[in-house]
Amino acid sequence: MAVEKIQIMKIANEEIMTRKGVKRPMRVVHCFVHAERVNEETGLVSDDSFVAKTAIFDEKLQLEAGQEYVVSYRLAEGYGVDAGRLVPRIDSWTPVVKAKPVPKPAGAPV
Repeated sequence: MAVEKIQIMKIANEEIMTRKGVKRPMRVVHCFVHAERVNEETGLVSDDSFVAKTAIFDEKLQLEAGQEYVVSYRLAEGYGVDAGRLVPRIDSWTPVVKAKPVPKPAGAPV
């Protein structure tokens, strides 16, 4: 399994029609993928970040625009136009929790 840090920029609610004619809700999640790589030979860091989108069908999965997540993914067999090909499949979305500054009480030593 591999991991990446992703920031969700926008979530669009859409509907698709299955081959059987059933409407199914889908969220299209527009993401900024943070991808820094270290060249093993030179030690130089390159920024390979990119913008992409993915479809989310799990209605229970709670995602927020503007939030950063660490996603773990694995290789799987694709479906539809990707049938028979290896595609990445996201297994989990873990929110990145940023520490909030704690104010000091009045009269506390500096």
